[in-house]
Amino acid sequence: MEPTQVGAQELVGTLLEDPAVEVGSRRSRLRRLLDAGRWRSQGRVATHPAARVGASVADVDFQRWMLLIRLVGLAGVAGLAPLYGHAEPIALGSALLLLGSLILVQVVWMRGARSPAAWQRFAVAAFAVDSAVGYLVGESLLGSPDWIGFFVYPILALEGAVFFGMSGAIASAVSSGFVFIGQVELRSALGYQTSPQVQVMVFVMLFMYALFVGSFARVGRRVRGDLATLIEVTGVLSRQESPTRIVQTLDARLRELLGARVRSVALRRPDGGYDILRWRSSEARTIEPGAVSGVSRFTGRDIEADFRDRRAVTFKITPGRDDGIIVGLGLPAWVRSITMVPIHSDGGLSGFLPVLWETPRVPNTDELELLHGLADQTGLAFAHAQLQRARELAATDNLTGLINHRSFQDLLRRQIRDAEAHDRHFAVLFCDLDDFQELNDQHGHAVGDLVLHRVAGTLKAGARGRDVVARYGGDEIALILPDLDRAQATEVAARLRAAVRLTEGGLGVDLTIGIAVYPDDAIDPAELMARVHAATYAGKRRGRGNIVQAIEVAAEP
Repeated sequence: MEPTQVGAQELVGTLLEDPAVEVGSRRSRLRRLLDAGRWRSQGRVATHPAARVGASVADVDFQRWMLLIRLVGLAGVAGLAPLYGHAEPIALGSALLLLGSLILVQVVWMRGARSPAAWQRFAVAAFAVDSAVGYLVGESLLGSPDWIGFFVYPILALEGAVFFGMSGAIASAVSSGFVFIGQVELRSALGYQTSPQVQVMVFVMLFMYALFVGSFARVGRRVRGDLATLIEVTGVLSRQESPTRIVQTLDARLRELLGARVRSVALRRPDGGYDILRWRSSEARTIEPGAVSGVSRFTGRDIEADFRDRRAVTFKITPGRDDGIIVGLGLPAWVRSITMVPIHSDGGLSGFLPVLWETPRVPNTDELELLHGLADQTGLAFAHAQLQRARELAATDNLTGLINHRSFQDLLRRQIRDAEAHDRHFAVLFCDLDDFQELNDQHGHAVGDLVLHRVAGTLKAGARGRDVVARYGGDEIALILPDLDRAQATEVAARLRAAVRLTEGGLGVDLTIGIAVYPDDAIDPAELMARVHAATYAGKRRGRGNIVQAIEVAAEP
């Protein structure tokens, strides 16, 4: 049955009427362990386990299957033991005791959230215990004429490959080979001979199996690593992190996967040069167009043409011979190869990703595929950042850094829609600098601009993070204060005015502030702004530094 969504009424009816749905139904502890990580359907409602913290899903899932395999192994060895008339009881009993103890420890271990390092330590210990159990089972059956106790040894190579890759598989095969040789000698002492053909076949089987499962595990680890890298980098990009943070993440992941380093990213300028953004240094570096042409002449390749055709370029670096490349690209002394992967965005070349290698090597096809994927993701991030920056510039007042009049009107309409939908209220403050024209006439427009910039910064600093502060026009600044009523807005206005008075620099700067509240004073954006305008100008008619409510203006004759 596939999980489906049900409405509230259907859900209530299902819980009351459908006996297939049992809230808190009994399950054995073992069943819950084996079911962890899968959705469980109860009638027409699917429930899902809580997210695990620490270990990866792959680690937990494989340990779950290993628990099942160990349970089957325990039952199999215990069930078949009576059939082995020649079994050595101490070795067989020790194997059963070890395996049973490991199962109990694993059941307890899997109940809690563990860190990746803790899971790795458990995998090492469990692998050692499994190996000991396998060898003890083989040891216990040495006295059997048709000894086949070594049949479990390839399974140990599989476990080693899954947890530790090719090296684990080979190490397991080598250990099993030495154990097998020793057990053959012991059988020979007991009067049982193992032919050389059988010994050779066992060794061939062990190592061929180890190579096979090791290669398969290596590919699987590589795929998981590439996927994890792309997911992590995508997450960094989606959070709109800084370019240096993106480079830092790329460096950490590529060093782990490929042994490569990424210390910077090169962004192409309109003149054909590149700006280098580095995460280990705040020093700004550039590659001038002449340096790019020089590297192309030195190598005999048109690097820009390769980049435009989405071809990565790798140079093996030899100090002394390739000083032109080292100087032109500003490479560290330890680099012996550099792979430059082009970055494209909006259909054009926007830069390249310099991947550095400590040995003279050329990345293979799989590695290049990963590097191109990361470069494409990086290009999308920079294109998004440029678009976001353009939007911010279009919505921002150049002098004050506040959002401009047009953006304020858009946000006011959005705030009204949100307040209407959720039955909320909000306040609008309209601030006007008193006698600003006289200040300009007396001290000049440069001083006036500085004062306006300072007042805008003070108001922005005094507002909450979700408040809107905008330059409405001239010396007028407007604020939207979500979820504040009339009394609260009056307190905020008084606090902001006091902050401006403290930072005005002895020039006598003061504010007159009008206050209107949605929906009490108006529900239409134009009418709301008209009411707050009227309150502000009524305050200016009364003198300097007044805070006036729109409701007061309506009551005036």
